[in-house]
Amino acid sequence: MSVAPLRRRLRYASHRYDDDLLLKAPVLLWLTLVFLVRHLLLLGITFLPTTGEEIEVLRNLVRPELVVADLPAALVMAAGFRRRRPCPNWVRRIWRRAREILTLSILIYVGILLLRLTDASMPLRDAIDEPLLISLLLSLAVPVYLWRSRLVADVVRDCPGYHDT
Repeated sequence: MSVAPLRRRLRYASHRYDDDLLLKAPVLLWLTLVFLVRHLLLLGITFLPTTGEEIEVLRNLVRPELVVADLPAALVMAAGFRRRRPCPNWVRRIWRRAREILTLSILIYVGILLLRLTDASMPLRDAIDEPLLISLLLSLAVPVYLWRSRLVADVVRDCPGYHDT
């Protein structure tokens, strides 16, 4: 790699790059991914060996239909863990579409919530409690971060294949 393309490529501070000169995914992006797969994580925790009483609360939090919304985000998280130079083809295809896939995950989640709320026999103000409202507001804030952050746009674009190394 010559010096000129390297200078054009390094538009961020050196601490933003890993040893392979790939942009590191920011901590907020990883926290976003954890948030978007929270139902899968809670479901996994319920299978840990325990006496059962303390896990009952978690089992009640996990709705099976909400796990469906976590699956696209889990795919992006798996691609993020496998992102190294050179990126395998499947990782590159998923990672370069990460913002779209994560937005789809949020749309599925909001759609499922809206269906559940319209099917509820309670008035809307009674059907929405504080945890649900916080979850909904955070879910709506995630696409703003994904689509407004230049760093996230550059990180998802930075996944070179075998021919780019």
